[in-house]
Amino acid sequence: MGGNIFYKLNSPMQVLTHCVKYANYLRFVPWKFVTCLFLLGAAFTLSPVEAEPETQPVTVAYDPNKPPFHVMEDGELTGFSVEVFEAVAAAEGLRVEYRPLADHRAEEALAAEDVDIILTVSYSEMRADVMEFSNAYYSSSAGLFVPEDSQLDGISELNNQTAAVKRGSISREFLQNIRRLQFNETSDLQRAVRLLEQERADALVGEVTTVEHLLEARGLEAAYAPVDNYVVPIEYSFAVGAENYQLLRTLNRGLQELHEDGTYQELFTSWFPQHSGADQLRIALQVGGAAGLIIAVIILIGYRLNRRLQKEVARQTQRLHEANTSLQAQVEKTKNSNEFQKQILQSSPRGMVTIDENGMITSLNEKAAMLLNLSEDLAGGHYTEVSWFAYTLQNKFERVMQGRQYLGEESEWVRSDNMRLRLRAYMYPLYNFEQHIVGVMFTFEDITEEIQLRYQAFEAEKNRALSRVVAGIAHEIRNPLTSIKTFVELIPQKFHSEKFRERVTTLVPQEIERLNELIEGLMDYSKSRPIAQEKLDTAELLEGCYLLFERTAADKEVQLQLEVTPHLYVYADRQQMKQAVINLVINAVDALSEQAENADHEVVLENGTDGVYVWMAVRDNGPGMNDQVQRQAFEPFYTTKAEGTGLGLSITKQHVEENGGTFRIYSKEAEGTSVVLTFPTEDMDAEKSRG
Repeated sequence: MGGNIFYKLNSPMQVLTHCVKYANYLRFVPWKFVTCLFLLGAAFTLSPVEAEPETQPVTVAYDPNKPPFHVMEDGELTGFSVEVFEAVAAAEGLRVEYRPLADHRAEEALAAEDVDIILTVSYSEMRADVMEFSNAYYSSSAGLFVPEDSQLDGISELNNQTAAVKRGSISREFLQNIRRLQFNETSDLQRAVRLLEQERADALVGEVTTVEHLLEARGLEAAYAPVDNYVVPIEYSFAVGAENYQLLRTLNRGLQELHEDGTYQELFTSWFPQHSGADQLRIALQVGGAAGLIIAVIILIGYRLNRRLQKEVARQTQRLHEANTSLQAQVEKTKNSNEFQKQILQSSPRGMVTIDENGMITSLNEKAAMLLNLSEDLAGGHYTEVSWFAYTLQNKFERVMQGRQYLGEESEWVRSDNMRLRLRAYMYPLYNFEQHIVGVMFTFEDITEEIQLRYQAFEAEKNRALSRVVAGIAHEIRNPLTSIKTFVELIPQKFHSEKFRERVTTLVPQEIERLNELIEGLMDYSKSRPIAQEKLDTAELLEGCYLLFERTAADKEVQLQLEVTPHLYVYADRQQMKQAVINLVINAVDALSEQAENADHEVVLENGTDGVYVWMAVRDNGPGMNDQVQRQAFEPFYTTKAEGTGLGLSITKQHVEENGGTFRIYSKEAEGTSVVLTFPTEDMDAEKSRG
């Protein structure tokens, strides 16, 4: 099933071809034969239909190494995901062009708008920033596969082992938290299976269905066994470009139609018969097939088949009875599923609230009532009756009803019992089965303890930087003290010299002022105080950091330069911004100090504006960073230094974003690194109007 899809058939032979193709889903063999005969006659009575003008096709990327979701059979592309997508395309009138691309290449092409859709993509927070996901159409999990004679029997025993994983997968993200686990990363699971077969890995972790098909294709299903089939859940969806909501709604609508008309169940049963029981759809097709067979027999043979007809009716009656029994079991299963979902909601660690399109609260779980210290059931009341709901959803409720999402917004809340909480909220549309927005899903969690731990990490990182600053300032203090001491010792001998007195009265105050600036800068940086945003001159901030680190940089043979424009203001917390710049200077100086001694080492502190934004930058000509390091640079505890904590950049980025700024890294290997902190000037205008 590959290539473009056309929905107007221009000849009876095309009608017959498509009818035979979809008749293959029927399990009842005689019905296949009769159906094809009937459709053959109908095909030759059809008159050609004029083809509609071709629309612009959508380009769909797929990973060629992901069976059974994408496979090539006799030179044609097929697979479960391919057939599901083509059924959606047929229902929605889409023309399709396929392009084989590895997953990471497909993601790059989607970001560059070279493709419109990616098949078979698993959701992750990192991908959610650059693409949108359809409703899931296949649920699976990552499994742990080991040789049959291996002693490993679970994820917890992977310490000091080597695991073959697909690069950038959910499995890789999950396993990175296991200490002393070595990774052998590949671009796809087919190469990971080869590593396991070649004994270059002790275990393989990957999506269960694909790994099992790859092992079976190589005749290795008996040599390698899954010891844990549920390491981490995986759900496959179609992915479209960021904010391409029109195409996303089209895909979701098509998937909904497949579920409603039974096409999805047919495709699922066809590709995964081991997971499908005697479902209601198959029984209905068998009943219809038998009825059609009876009609055909009556037309062709007549009264001779009367007895056979009676037997067939009895047989179909029994099948209908079985279908009714199966339907009752499905109803019971649905009831149990609803009760199970209810228990999940009540046991969730997050507060969950649903609000209808009129702003009325339709449900909330026990966690929501506990976090907000509510003693009464608010279901049926308006969300504005709870002041925190009213504050958080202010100017957002209508936008969410239009399809917008707000994720991870933080705010402080003082409950009725005067307990102060820090809450993180998520707001997104609530859809019905027709994919129409009918309300708002509002979830929130208590992150008070997380904020406290974050502050402790900030203080620890600041103290580490402070020790570096103090070491450099000690040299700076010694120089003016030496000058003052020299003048004091010469006073008895040269006090009567007018020239000497002029030099004393000129140079000694300058040296004292220099000492005062150093000490005030150090004291200002070391003080702990509540976060308070204020009007900051970026030039003065960078000059203060320059003063603190000039000697430290020189001791490491690094030239620290200052290129600033005065009177460029931002509205931010002084201590957080100073900590952010100091962390960046420390990283730059450390990177340069590891280079060859005869290199020209240079770190530049600069600022600027384009009229809309004000920016500060720390630029160096050091070794730079590759793409892998840049992707992981903001992860807590990730570091390339032998004695680093891995918190510096993470804390810096957090401080910048808490003050309404953005954090960008521009780096290439062997060409240096520039880190730019950008802040909008609108905040300054707002502060002036408040004043």
